[in-house]
Amino acid sequence: MVSYCQELLFYSDNPNRQVTFFIITFQVKWLPYAMLAMTFVMASPTAALHQATGLLAAHLYDFLTRIWPEHGHGRNLIQTPSFVKRWFGADQPAPRSRGYGTAMPGRPQAQQSGSTSVGGQSSGTSFGGASQAWARRGPGQRLGGD
Repeated sequence: MVSYCQELLFYSDNPNRQVTFFIITFQVKWLPYAMLAMTFVMASPTAALHQATGLLAAHLYDFLTRIWPEHGHGRNLIQTPSFVKRWFGADQPAPRSRGYGTAMPGRPQAQQSGSTSVGGQSSGTSFGGASQAWARRGPGQRLGGD
């Protein structure tokens, strides 16, 4: 069921991207249904029904937490409980020592105006989605080669 939630977020952000499922290439928006059909064929109709409820739950969660607040101008109807935020350290922005190293807090979100400032200069390029996080890290360097 968790994999359907991840798929839903990926294909709603990249609806026209191509994906290969076994030997068939198609748009990523059809991936959940292809996986559902594969479960129906390889496992059983009962397992496919179980996965279909996961797909329905993922659609409902995405609508109530992301689509409705952003596009319907409503409010987020499913708030993350504060005890869950505390488990993951959302209430403590300072660096935290972990068994695997030090967890650094993320940068605060800047006001997005349609152009990204890199090194004090505006790049003039509008970034959206996940690429926005990479735009703040500078122009980057090509590895290897000359």
